[in-house]
Amino acid sequence: MRVTTTDLYESGFLHCAGAHLADIWNERNKASTVIFVFDDCRQSEGRLEELQRSYHNGTATVNLAEYRQSLETIKDAMFRILRNENGANAERNKPRRNRNACQQKTRKMVCR
Repeated sequence: MRVTTTDLYESGFLHCAGAHLADIWNERNKASTVIFVFDDCRQSEGRLEELQRSYHNGTATVNLAEYRQSLETIKDAMFRILRNENGANAERNKPRRNRNACQQKTRKMVCR
């Protein structure tokens, strides 16, 4: 079974419950929308739908330390994907240097 969600916190919960994070992508036309895809694995034991229902019903329970670690793992993977997708445009979108910008020279700020 496969489950998709755009909810970061639900993703953290599913990961914490043992679901396998199979894929992450963002929609091209919605730069701020990231989609998380989870597959069943041995740890989640075919319970993805049940886990989703408990999350949405507010009856889900987790170990907070494990949930926090899962959120960090999910966010790291998400930002790695987003950086790679934006990397091709990074040089083109790089801000140009302001002529009046301050530079640090020998531990002193000098404005030109």
